[in-house]
Amino acid sequence: HKKYYEERSSMKKLTAILLIVAMLLTLGACSKKSDDANGPIKIGVVGARTGESSLWGDVMYHTVQLLADEVNENGGLLGGRKIEILSYDNRDDVVETTNVARKAILNDGVCAFIGCEASATTIALVDVATEYKVPVISTMATNTKVTMTDDGKVRPYGFRACLSDPQSGTILGQYTVEKLGYKNVAIIYEIGSDFSLGVSGQYAEAVEGAGGTVIAKEAYNTGDVDYRAVLTKIKESGNFDCLYIAAGYYKQIGLIANQARELGITQPLLSTEGTMSGGIFEIAGDNVNGIIFNVACVTEAPGIDELLEKFIARWGYDPSVDVAPDCYMACDAFKLLTGAIEKAGSTDPVAIRDALEATEDLQGLTCAITFDPATHNVYRQVPIYQIVDGEFKQLELYDLHA
Repeated sequence: HKKYYEERSSMKKLTAILLIVAMLLTLGACSKKSDDANGPIKIGVVGARTGESSLWGDVMYHTVQLLADEVNENGGLLGGRKIEILSYDNRDDVVETTNVARKAILNDGVCAFIGCEASATTIALVDVATEYKVPVISTMATNTKVTMTDDGKVRPYGFRACLSDPQSGTILGQYTVEKLGYKNVAIIYEIGSDFSLGVSGQYAEAVEGAGGTVIAKEAYNTGDVDYRAVLTKIKESGNFDCLYIAAGYYKQIGLIANQARELGITQPLLSTEGTMSGGIFEIAGDNVNGIIFNVACVTEAPGIDELLEKFIARWGYDPSVDVAPDCYMACDAFKLLTGAIEKAGSTDPVAIRDALEATEDLQGLTCAITFDPATHNVYRQVPIYQIVDGEFKQLELYDLHA
């Protein structure tokens, strides 16, 4: 009995100690979230800084840091407070994103996040940020789950500067029928990619909504490099006017274009903003000549030239060669976030979130940007591009409509 009461007493002491430690940790976390009103404004940038995806993570961070330094040189925000950019390498990994997000909030006291570049990691970031009521604005994450739940409700702390998959697919679907006059379309898509599934589904829906018909819709598996079997099915499916390649990366788009032409598919090609990369010419050359696609933002404007000049001078490389939209969307994400901070008049994350949601006609890098409070989708002009003789040519600006 004596041993039992001694063990029970020890357990009570241990429980009391653990409760005290938990209370101290909670107080520490709260104090981190309520930074000195005169201290730096801490913004977390979450993206891949190592590994194969670091190209996109680096350009996002470099753009944001460049712009933050410029704001600081001009007096900062909120009457003189400096911006402090904290970079977190998530290695393009969902688990690591969760880990760095908690560190950023609980240890470092960030008031908002910019990131990530990919949808899966951004969704993980929004999950953690929502738990602690800290807003996130992604640069290039297009999946609907970044801002909407599966049951159709808006995720209050998730925002994006770019178009969503449905918006991107809808725009080109409408353009295909209404502007190009292609009534019968074929689609090739990746069955293991949320991006490809989302954009191909909305493209098909928009084509049919505009009075067109989907003649064929065939899928390939993630990791495939030989698409001939799938393309042969499409070729044999009937008389279609164009082929839509619902792939997110220029390597896939280029390989599919090569193999389509090898098989004798001569119809015009359409695809996604993944086409906008200089690397596609090394892979596909003349086989992508004439391909039409929409991109995330305007790439020809006076503000862009100025940004690129400053970027190259600071970081020593030209982001417009391979990752132009990532650079421009990072700029818009920064402008949206800092605009919201000024509008909120504080670094309180909830106040910043409220100001973000109410954003209307904020001037971004190339156009005015408005958030839809019901979906957190952005409304902005969308450029339609075509590859002509090895160059990217803007055809026109297109507005998404119901």
